Amino acid sequence: MRNRIACTLVVAGLALWGTSSALATGFSIYEAGSRATALGGAFTATADDGSALFYNAAGLSFIEGKTVDVNAMFIRPDFNFGGQLSKTDDLHTGESESQIFPVPGLYYTNNGGNQIAFGVGLYAPFGLGVKWQDPENWIGNRISHDVSIETVYVTPAISYRAHETLAVAFGLDIAHQNLNLKKFSPEPDFGTNAIETEIEASSSINITPSLGLMYRPDDKLSLGVMYHFKKTMEFNEQDATLTNVSPTGATWAPTLIAGLGGSEQIASSELNLPDILSVGLAYQLTSQLRTEINYVRFGWSTFEKLNLDFENDNLDQTIHFNYEDSYQIRVGAEFDINEKFSLMGGYVRDHTPQPLIAVSPLLPDSDRNDYSVGLMYHAENYSVNISYMAVVGEDRTNIVDGEPVRNTTDYPFGTYKALANIVGLGFTYHF
Repeated sequence: MRNRIACTLVVAGLALWGTSSALATGFSIYEAGSRATALGGAFTATADDGSALFYNAAGLSFIEGKTVDVNAMFIRPDFNFGGQLSKTDDLHTGESESQIFPVPGLYYTNNGGNQIAFGVGLYAPFGLGVKWQDPENWIGNRISHDVSIETVYVTPAISYRAHETLAVAFGLDIAHQNLNLKKFSPEPDFGTNAIETEIEASSSINITPSLGLMYRPDDKLSLGVMYHFKKTMEFNEQDATLTNVSPTGATWAPTLIAGLGGSEQIASSELNLPDILSVGLAYQLTSQLRTEINYVRFGWSTFEKLNLDFENDNLDQTIHFNYEDSYQIRVGAEFDINEKFSLMGGYVRDHTPQPLIAVSPLLPDSDRNDYSVGLMYHAENYSVNISYMAVVGEDRTNIVDGEPVRNTTDYPFGTYKALANIVGLGFTYHF
């Protein structure tokens, strides 16, 4: 009986493998280039540097010659929590450790002046994570105390200039994903933490199309559309390790892991990344000032549930998330101070796809307001830029009318706060 109970509890913990992936990918990284980030990511109708491979590959037809574009984005997310484990419990607080996630943006483009332009880019559109301080005492450690995910795309693309004012593009998004999750699981009778579960997973390569369109009827107006198809990332026969962390002298500890078939577990699963649609309009208001607005839609409703398939069939489980489609409004402006320097700024209103019931220590998400600035230096055959973005999450609580939205004591209920600081550096060289 005890083994069956322990099995059920740890399976619930192992199931959070999928949750961590889903929640982490719910935190999209739209910062594929430093200049675009300075413009609030409002770049679909401009797309005039290498990051067009993500924002709109049709822009390749309007970039002259050959270019190499190197970007490094450094993202520091900070999370805070204040709340309780139950109504009768004392107030608890939590704070994430300081972590900096480097995000690459590497691109090569080639436009020989004929109707065909092409390029290839490497970037990371989904990821991040959170590591909570003092994991042994962190109130949410049975959900997660350390989770991270990395999703890297390599996109080769070609753009066809059907008319001097119109270009269409086709690309292939070649993606790979890594994730890591650490959490504790309790002993059923005494409630103390008994097992630490660590899951390390690496997906199979996934290839899906991406599309772009750019229409520039004159020197002032530009219209752009980009679309990246949804992805299904497959994790086949991945490792899950159970480690005994029970109190010294606890005689029941070895039976918990033994009842699950040993410390080394094997599981398979898959998760969906959303399709992305962006529609942009840019206009040259004056000889010095250019503005752009984008509507960006993420098809997060594709992430409805997650099936976990273990070698031990007794551990199989289906988890329902019911994510919702979400959208962003992105606005950017670029002002040419003189021939050498340009000043940039942007704003983003970002609506979360995460339903309230899914808010947890894995990666709490909320509606966000983003503010960005940047400065670019232009030389004869190269340019250098620096950008900064503040991602300000609205406070989010998982208590409604005095009651927690999830009926389990493992999920702490209270208020989460989030802030991310993003610094970007970019270098573009024209051959």
